[in-house]
Amino acid sequence: MAGRDIQDDLFARLSGVTGLGPVIREWSVRSDALDAFTDLAAYAPRLDIAIGPFNTTFEHHHEHAHAIHAFEHPLISDLRDAIRGQNPNFYENHNPRCLVGIEIEYATSSKHILGGITNAGMLGRFGIVVGSPDLIGKVRRIHAYLRKLREVEKAPGEMFGNVGCFEHAEFIELLA
Repeated sequence: MAGRDIQDDLFARLSGVTGLGPVIREWSVRSDALDAFTDLAAYAPRLDIAIGPFNTTFEHHHEHAHAIHAFEHPLISDLRDAIRGQNPNFYENHNPRCLVGIEIEYATSSKHILGGITNAGMLGRFGIVVGSPDLIGKVRRIHAYLRKLREVEKAPGEMFGNVGCFEHAEFIELLA
């Protein structure tokens, strides 16, 4: 299954979950931005899938972040538990851009995987990285490296503590 097929599959499954916030494919941090991301010269990553609510303003970012943290759904509880199980120093992003940021890693370099983990974790209350069966081992090793950086205090203690890494089939089971 190609990366686009995994994205299409997950998008369809997540879009069908009743009561979940909006699910958007190829969501740019510029979408509906009323803050520094309106600057077209600034780098603006695009998550493979993002689940709202969203936090795209500077003026009301505290209220929007609160709305993201107040949003509850059984799937979000399951995701939180699964991510907590992968992170001894689990935390939730206090000022997320979206509820859940999802990056799909199918066939790419270690640097791109690191970028995917970073974008998912920095932008989402919870960050999810979904790897293909061939790449999930590499994804998990990079995630373990980031946890080790936190452990030896070379990265802030909360950094990447909201990210979970799942093989495609494993993530589908979590959605069931």
